[in-house]
Amino acid sequence: MKLKYWLSALVALLVVVAIAWNFSNRELDTSRVDSFTSEGADREVSTPSEVDGTQQVRLSDRKINVAGIRSEEVERGTLVITRTLPARFAYDDTRHVSLRTPTDGVLESILVKTGDSVDRGQPVAVLRSPSIGTARNQILSEKANLELAQEAYRWEADIHAGVSDLAKRIRAGEAIDAIKQSSQDKTIGEFGGQLLTMYSKSNLANRLSRSVDDLGGSGAISGRVVQERQSDRQQSEAMLEAAIEQSLFQTRQSMIQAEAKRNEAERRLRIAKQTLGTLLGTLADSMGGLDVSPNELDVSRLTIQSPLSGTIESKAFSASERVAAQDELFVIADTSSLWVEADIRGRDWESIHVGQGDEVMVSTPAMNMPPHPAMVYTVGRQVDPASGAIPLVAKIDNSKGHFRPGLFARMAVPIETRHDVILVAESALMDLDGQTSVFVISEDGFEPVTVEVGAQGGGMVEIREGLIEGQSVVVSGAFALKSELLLEGEE
Repeated sequence: MKLKYWLSALVALLVVVAIAWNFSNRELDTSRVDSFTSEGADREVSTPSEVDGTQQVRLSDRKINVAGIRSEEVERGTLVITRTLPARFAYDDTRHVSLRTPTDGVLESILVKTGDSVDRGQPVAVLRSPSIGTARNQILSEKANLELAQEAYRWEADIHAGVSDLAKRIRAGEAIDAIKQSSQDKTIGEFGGQLLTMYSKSNLANRLSRSVDDLGGSGAISGRVVQERQSDRQQSEAMLEAAIEQSLFQTRQSMIQAEAKRNEAERRLRIAKQTLGTLLGTLADSMGGLDVSPNELDVSRLTIQSPLSGTIESKAFSASERVAAQDELFVIADTSSLWVEADIRGRDWESIHVGQGDEVMVSTPAMNMPPHPAMVYTVGRQVDPASGAIPLVAKIDNSKGHFRPGLFARMAVPIETRHDVILVAESALMDLDGQTSVFVISEDGFEPVTVEVGAQGGGMVEIREGLIEGQSVVVSGAFALKSELLLEGEE
């Protein structure tokens, strides 16, 4: 009896468990359906579908905006094929200078520090040098000699001009009072006074001769006296003419000698300046002159100025240090424009054909930035024996300060141009099941299309098969579409 009782109880318990398990499964299925329905409502519409056997992705407008999906129309265009060369940023040689000491000396002071911005002509250091003091002192001495020589020349030239005018008036027979009046504002010197005296005597001899001639005709004066007076007149006229000739000659010679001394003084000053210029080297031009100190008691002090506007890139010395000739004090550069130097290897010589002014694209792996345009500055002609390459230098705008000298870069150089080809942006390409594809916008959503690609360049790629003009291709956010496609495929 007990065995039958326990068997009946066990059967009843199993029936109860079975009923409970069946009820639980039905509730779970209901929950899954409700959950799927709720999720579908939250996701709005995000399911793949097949239209005429083609798989498509549908997204709501909200998801399209969130994914940043953007499309462009397929067009025909020109594709520039490039070759990427390793490159590096460098200073623009036309905006870069290594400022060096012109001669031995001691740095009195350093007026700038690394990173400072400087203007052209701004003082950056002060140097004291005995050699510069000696050269400047010679210039100052020669300047003083030149001033004396110029003054002497002006004096002699004025005397010669005054004597020449005086001689002209005397020979014209002007009255002596009128000559004296006109000569008051002229420099006639010692010769002028002598000529006026002799002219006065000559006029007196003429008057006496004329009066004797009148009296001799009436017999009042003997013929001998008349001849003596005529002889005196002729002698005075001859002496006056000789004095005029001598005065003109002497004053002209004095003027020529003074001019020669002036020219010699000018030459000596030029030589002194050239000596200082040679001593200063390029600083003479960069500082806008020889910087001959107006303070004659401190001619050994040289204020070194910046030869260009830019930034102090490096500083090698401090104040009170002794420096030798050609020691580098500063590196000053205007980095608003930089050079990008690339090497064209032997295998690329035949394919790369660029010249001055051509555009290349420069990018750098160190910065997350799109490629920047640069203009070819020069293409070298000589092969570097160490690298076996020809240098290619391009100038790039760096007004925003993104790049720095020494930074590595990549330079995309055009090697071929293809016209009238189907082009899409490289960002449109996706790998779907091992095939290169793009997403084309259709009436029912986004359709993945397998394409055959050709050459690439400048962020664009040639499409040989798979697309036609006028189609709209996703160029931004294609990865989100690929993710949706793969996710729904797994479900």
